[in-house]
Amino acid sequence: MAEARGFSLLERFELKYHIPVEWADRIGAFLAPYCEEDYYSKITPGGFYWITNLYLDSPSWTFLGWKKKQLLDRFNMRIRTYGEHPAQGGTFRFECKRKIKNICYKSRGTIKGINPGEVWNMKPEDWPCKGERDRMYVKDFLYKTELYNAHPRLLTQYKRRAWFGLREEYSRVTIDTGMRFREENGFDYTVDPHYMHSTGLPRFFQPACDAVLELKCPCSQVPYWMFDLIKFLNLKHAAFSKFGNAAAEWKRVYENPRRFKTPYWTKLAVGAGENY
Repeated sequence: MAEARGFSLLERFELKYHIPVEWADRIGAFLAPYCEEDYYSKITPGGFYWITNLYLDSPSWTFLGWKKKQLLDRFNMRIRTYGEHPAQGGTFRFECKRKIKNICYKSRGTIKGINPGEVWNMKPEDWPCKGERDRMYVKDFLYKTELYNAHPRLLTQYKRRAWFGLREEYSRVTIDTGMRFREENGFDYTVDPHYMHSTGLPRFFQPACDAVLELKCPCSQVPYWMFDLIKFLNLKHAAFSKFGNAAAEWKRVYENPRRFKTPYWTKLAVGAGENY
């Protein structure tokens, strides 16, 4: 665990590769001696479960701009939940994912039982957090939305199959596919496939690939079996950004982007600054 100027954490390396999704079972068989499928993959037929992320950014796309400029110290903000059709009052994770050079840091605060937009209209002590650490990270998340004028911008979804290492403190292997998105200026997690736009497009992938394989591990402990997996599949490193690709498609799909309107949640935040 580490701290990086207010970011908790998971401190880890993340390596990405483009693969055909059909390799999932082959990868699972290779990982069997070293890893176990995570809870959601175990309970989902076929192993692939849905993740839904609401990404926040400023009206001028500040966080996206940092990424395009490849700043060595940058971050993005999202609120994550699980399921293809998430409950509006389910479990939500307020996450800041920061990258400093080649190292990723992720802070996460969890609430349960309310729509995430409601926290701006509540006192921190009333937030339905799992614990005080979660409360601290949600509070920091709200502070950053005010500091950077960050609003909900894009709702993204994808299917994931995941494994975790049996021996290491933190190591994960994930395969993501079926990426899609829609515009969202509030906190509505409703998903209608007719209004979702694909970002799992050939132009975002290497030839014959339609999924992203990610290897994640602590900076101080890269498992030997990850190197063996890379050699076994003859993998070549390739970049992929779900947020960046969705933003690129947003500009293409919405031919005349509407002027950014003040969404519902900012009205809740007015006068609530003292709460965070």
